Amino acid sequence: MKKNRLVHYKNKGRKITKRKIFIGILILCIISFIIGILYMLFLNKDGKHIVVDTLKNYFGSLDKLSYKHELFINLKNNIFLAVIMWFFGISLFGVIFELLYLIVKSFTLGFSICSLIYTFKLKGIYIGLIYLIPSIINLCIYIVLGFFAFNFSIYLFKYLFKNKDYNLRLLLKKYLKLLLVSVILLIISSLIDTFLIPNILKLFTKTLI
Repeated sequence: MKKNRLVHYKNKGRKITKRKIFIGILILCIISFIIGILYMLFLNKDGKHIVVDTLKNYFGSLDKLSYKHELFINLKNNIFLAVIMWFFGISLFGVIFELLYLIVKSFTLGFSICSLIYTFKLKGIYIGLIYLIPSIINLCIYIVLGFFAFNFSIYLFKYLFKNKDYNLRLLLKKYLKLLLVSVILLIISSLIDTFLIPNILKLFTKTLI
């Protein structure tokens, strides 16, 4: 009976620790997101002018997009990042770089949303929601992948240096499945980003430029 209680408390402790890690990653991303918004708000006039010109040039060139090229770039970047993040999870200290990437990604998302609203005013809200759908999906995937990578690195550290008895083969198998699911979702996100989003945005081009 005491042994069962001990196992129960250990499992409960692990769940709490995992929950704290996940919440910590989310808080870090939210703070970075807010900083991205504030950075755009406090950007000088020249900087804001560059942002406005860049966005308007992008929306003005939607008809000239090369779908094959854009799809190749999206797939290459997204899948490469997912694989890198996955490998960081089995490199013990690579999770530091994962956290840095999530910070940058969240910052960029906040900056992008604020830039769209600044450039297109109220229209920037729904334009931003459409335009940034793939980025939001990707960020969610990377957060989950980063969370599991962080946990796997903890298991690996305890196994190697604290003689904890873990079935690393089973953990690695589950971790590999996560990578495959992430890659599939990122492929879907890349297809949406390449073919669906630009065509939807074309509907608003005349009213934006």
